[in-house]
Amino acid sequence: MSMRKYIHQILLLALLFASAVCLAAQTDQGNNPFVGKWQLNVAKSKFSPGPGPKSETVTIAPDGKVTVEGANPQGQSFQWSYTRSGDAAAPIEGMENSTVMEKMSGNIVDHTWKFGTENQTGHGVISKDGKAMMYTLNGTDNQGRRVHDVMIFEKQ
Repeated sequence: MSMRKYIHQILLLALLFASAVCLAAQTDQGNNPFVGKWQLNVAKSKFSPGPGPKSETVTIAPDGKVTVEGANPQGQSFQWSYTRSGDAAAPIEGMENSTVMEKMSGNIVDHTWKFGTENQTGHGVISKDGKAMMYTLNGTDNQGRRVHDVMIFEKQ
């Protein structure tokens, strides 16, 4: 076999492999139960230390972009976002010196958050009917206090 034909076959195999990976990623995103708009049910959620936000909406796009917007306890609006980046920490746009690592499997998501000097972990589980998500956040805040929030989000 000539070297040119050998290289052509390797390139063809690489192209087929890349296409299969892209197709698998698109299929996985199409079945992603997290994709959509999620509204925080403040009344059903618990924040320690409190108070929690007045409102919060999380929008998760099929391409992996996550946008969070709402109003803090004082009523001031906020917005930040990130795009999933596999096994690497993704920078959070709209929050200085902050990153997130995300691992998703089925109806479960786990996060490792770094907000400046704060380190927190999050664990989210979507209900069997796909209409609600319980998200638990644990760690420390920027004052060194223990954080334990249990948030209930409803799919819109």
